Amino acid sequence: MLGRLYVILDDAYLSPERTPEVARQVIEGGADLIQLRAKRWDIPTLKAVADEVFALTRRAGIPLIINDHVEVASNYDGVHIGEEDTPYAVAREILGEKRIVGVSCYDSLERALRLQEEGAQYVAFSSPYPSPTKPDKRFAPLDLIAEAARRLRIPFYVIGGIDVERAAELRRAGAYGIAVVSAVLLASDPREATRRLRNAIYGSP
Repeated sequence: MLGRLYVILDDAYLSPERTPEVARQVIEGGADLIQLRAKRWDIPTLKAVADEVFALTRRAGIPLIINDHVEVASNYDGVHIGEEDTPYAVAREILGEKRIVGVSCYDSLERALRLQEEGAQYVAFSSPYPSPTKPDKRFAPLDLIAEAARRLRIPFYVIGGIDVERAAELRRAGAYGIAVVSAVLLASDPREATRRLRNAIYGSP
């Protein structure tokens, strides 16, 4: 089963040169999964950075997920796709059954339930909170999170505008896990920020 703390390394916040060092820090802080989301880099840059990060995640025994680029993801542990990216069935055909395919479901539990039946390893909902990375996102209220906890058998993550206090609130609402970007990448100490978020979603002191 996948862990509960999912950290996204986003090129809106990180240069290619800085990304591996931040990856090292969030791994040390207790991240369970890492996603590399690079909308601005060319493919050779993405692959070069992913290779460096993969050496770290493989040593730590946690998955490295690539956002959107399914062909690139075939070299690592899996892919995360959204509504307008590669269709789930195509991604699964390319990656096979052994790699992870996770899918954004925004505010739609019906989409999440369908993808669960199709074989997705996890789904992600937008959170009830405003997000600095996606100001125009669709919101998933806390009651949807609670309903997802009752009906989904696969891990589901809540993403968007999450800090330590909100992580604890989401855990109480039934969220399996959280996915974070700015809460870690804008922190002065990414390692400590990751540790505090991990404690919040796992309910640790």
